[in-house]
Amino acid sequence: MHENIEDLTHLKKLDSSTVLQCLQSRYKQKQFYTWAGPTLVALNPLKDVPELYSKRMMHLFAHESFTYKTPHIFALGQRTLRHLQWGLGKTHQAIVVNGESGAGKTCNALYLLSFLAAMETNNNEVPNSSNIEVLLCQSNPLLEALGNAQTLKNENSSRFGKLIRLVYLGEGASTQLVSAHIETYLLESTRVARQAAGERNFHIFYQMLAGLSDSLKTELELKDVPIWEIASERDCNAVDEAQFHATVAALEQLSLEDTANQLWKLLAALLHLGNIKFTVTQETWTTNQRHHMESAARLLGLNSNELFQVFTVRNFQAGTKSPAVVRPCSSQNECAARRDTLIKLLYRMTFDTVLESVNEKLQHTNNDQGQGHLFTPKYLCILDLYGFESFQYGNSLEQLCINYANERLQYYFTINYLKEQQVHLANEGLNSIDLDENVLDKHNLISFLDGPVSVFGVLNEECYLNRGCDDSQVCIRIQSSLNERTKGVRSMPPSPRMPRVSRTKAPPVEFAISHYAGLVSYSTVAMLDKNRDQVPGEMMSLLSKSKSHFIKLLLGKDALIFNATHTMNGRRHTVLAKFKNSLDNLMRILNACDVHYVRCIRPSVSEIHYTSSPSQRWDQDYVDAQLNACGVIDTIKVSSFGYPIRMSHEEFATRYQYLSSSRRDRNLDAKEICRRISENYPQMASEVRVGNSQMYATEKGIEMAERWKLQVRNQAASIVQRWWREHLRRKKAALTIQNWWRTIVVVRAANKVKRWWKRKRSAAQLLLKVGQISNSVRVVQRSVRRWLARVRARRAIRQLRAQISCPPPVAQIDENWCDSNTTLKVVSLNWAENNNCAKPTQSPSLISLQLSRLNYFYSVGVISIRRPPSVRARFITRKTCLPFSFIPPKTQLPTGLTDAYL
Repeated sequence: MHENIEDLTHLKKLDSSTVLQCLQSRYKQKQFYTWAGPTLVALNPLKDVPELYSKRMMHLFAHESFTYKTPHIFALGQRTLRHLQWGLGKTHQAIVVNGESGAGKTCNALYLLSFLAAMETNNNEVPNSSNIEVLLCQSNPLLEALGNAQTLKNENSSRFGKLIRLVYLGEGASTQLVSAHIETYLLESTRVARQAAGERNFHIFYQMLAGLSDSLKTELELKDVPIWEIASERDCNAVDEAQFHATVAALEQLSLEDTANQLWKLLAALLHLGNIKFTVTQETWTTNQRHHMESAARLLGLNSNELFQVFTVRNFQAGTKSPAVVRPCSSQNECAARRDTLIKLLYRMTFDTVLESVNEKLQHTNNDQGQGHLFTPKYLCILDLYGFESFQYGNSLEQLCINYANERLQYYFTINYLKEQQVHLANEGLNSIDLDENVLDKHNLISFLDGPVSVFGVLNEECYLNRGCDDSQVCIRIQSSLNERTKGVRSMPPSPRMPRVSRTKAPPVEFAISHYAGLVSYSTVAMLDKNRDQVPGEMMSLLSKSKSHFIKLLLGKDALIFNATHTMNGRRHTVLAKFKNSLDNLMRILNACDVHYVRCIRPSVSEIHYTSSPSQRWDQDYVDAQLNACGVIDTIKVSSFGYPIRMSHEEFATRYQYLSSSRRDRNLDAKEICRRISENYPQMASEVRVGNSQMYATEKGIEMAERWKLQVRNQAASIVQRWWREHLRRKKAALTIQNWWRTIVVVRAANKVKRWWKRKRSAAQLLLKVGQISNSVRVVQRSVRRWLARVRARRAIRQLRAQISCPPPVAQIDENWCDSNTTLKVVSLNWAENNNCAKPTQSPSLISLQLSRLNYFYSVGVISIRRPPSVRARFITRKTCLPFSFIPPKTQLPTGLTDAYL
């Protein structure tokens, strides 16, 4: 029914059931992102979907314009970066990623950061060691290892808040990322000392136990230990070893190799400290885990006896001038608490030191930018804050701070967006809607938490006064303050030392607060101690004597802070006071930015749904509670009538002046030009409105204006192109005509030459034919002359034979040898030995004919131009190769000749 709707504001009916149906339909089709006006609703797929965040998808959203309105985390990053580059709205931009634990906030923030890094154009212009995008991506595995842990709801839950501030320089498409800074909020340091059942410590401990080499484990004395109290090696898995290598690679990429070695030593020392247990023997404190004590002291560069004394002996001092009083701890819990204090202190300082090193590495490139003095820095902030938490039991100070931060963010969104939108639109003469009063009055709960008479006020006051109230008395004071505030009475709550109303009932140690996401019950057990976060002075003095340079580096300026007394000037050092100050700074940063929201929704709360089908992973009531808690329904209502994009009349007129009907309109003032543009395009009237002080537009309206602006430009470009093509066609036609005329001239000249040549060739052929006729005549004449000559020769021979009495010899004369001018003359006739008379039996041996040019001799049937020898020649030869000789049959050869014939 709603599978094709990508924006919830386009729904005809804006209520919870319709929104749920739309989201469920898209979730079944593996479409996990949906727009809710300017807010992006992100459903957790509860499994890895690599094709949804591949490099091809990044390239698609980075370079294709049609993806601008496609619901995706990359589309939100593209929109935010475009607003930052082109100055749409405020100078700075911020993206708030929130939702409850396990909703996918950390993953979406990481994908968003990866996309913004991939959008940079200078990835290959600098080496990897100085590439700000690579450093940003490499810092994330390190911070996750140090600050994330497995909880009951999430296997990779962020136990700290994180604000990544990206610094850009430049304008328009030349805007470049030059540096970054990471701020953290409220690291859950109590987890390093103890964890709830079914949960784990921070990932870094399990990565170290699974990935360190045996030689390094031997050096740190981590081998052959059956169990670690704060991080059991049995909880390690194959993922921890793989993540260990990623963490080491991040340390190497950030040039923190030396810090890595010191980090493993300190973490190993914390593991040894966690295994130390205390026992009383003869009114003195001892321990059975002496080897763990000595190992921890050696790794920390301390004396083991002095370290054990810090755990078991307390120093009291009434004033700055009075001498200190030394007293042993009264119980094992007190000794364990002092041990846990040192563990939390060292881990918190380690986290801060590593973060400071990462920030120094991320900021060092800022000094190398040559354009820093030309442009004002612009910030793009990504806020990844822990989600709303509510456990069935054991909600303590950490959950109170986490839920307070989420209340502040929800209050900011409700007041500074929803209510401000309505008031501003009403002042501008635009339509608005009415919201529920409960939504607009959510700021009252903030004052219940951090006001003068509030939960924070009671806890801070008890820490400042140090009156020794127990947990039940603190709970009674908090309940009283909340009751008085709800009744509207401004009087102070009763003293915690008042007698209890009923001694038969157990003293209360829990109070409940109705948050925007539901009712949460908090326990006051050890809440005051957590709020004080007091570090004994003798502990700081001992750490300052450490031989380890890394421990001295960790102390830094913190030694002065931890040694500060709880006076009026030192009240800010309580956990709640420091956390409130950091949130105030965060709100000031967000007030200076245009904020974009990502609402992460978890479709099911149960872990068994991770392996089920998409239809079974949907919990209708659970999703509905999250949508109402995040204010998605209210966002849809306001966004459907609101205008999230705003700009001045001058900027809008300059940007879209092409949409004006004529050039004369451009001489008018900017507001009138904007009004005429709106009148020229009635389809845009509901999406782009002309306000009294500025222009108001929706994302759809800006998209339509950009599309029409592109059409106008395309039309103008088409006209220019058409004119230019016509010019080219005319030029081509002129060239064609010129080429045709030149061809005609050349053809005419060629034809003239051809005609002359034909005439000349005809004459030559005529002459050739005449010559052939002449030759034919000469041939006929020659043939006739030859015939006449043969006739004369025969006649002469007959006459000669008649003169001879004996029979005439047969003279074989080739008639062709007789020429027309040849005269046959008998020179002499040689007979045998007589005179001219021969015997009748004898034949003449030789006849000689004298012609006009040659003498021919006839003898033995052969005519030759040479006189044959008188003696008969006989050749006797062997067989030879005579390929060109004429060899007659052997029977016809003369006697004695086999291979040659003469």
